[in-house]
Amino acid sequence: MRDSECQICREYILKKDGTKYIEAAHIKAKKDKGNETLENILLLCPNHHKEFDLGDLNIVFHSKEKIEFTLNENDYEITLLINS
Repeated sequence: MRDSECQICREYILKKDGTKYIEAAHIKAKKDKGNETLENILLLCPNHHKEFDLGDLNIVFHSKEKIEFTLNENDYEITLLINS
């Protein structure tokens, strides 16, 4: 699963109530008709969320199970859904 931590750096913000703060980033933006499904969401820390939205992003491959992308010259491969 995604464990309420950034899927890029594995960090999160610990809130004073002991819960983790993380943001949901749309892979395909809502303004571009991206939907609210697990395969269209990455869990990211605030810094990586803004970098994903504003940085030099090139999505190489995207399926229900994973996404491969280059973000500001760094390559990532992230599992979105785990097949049961």
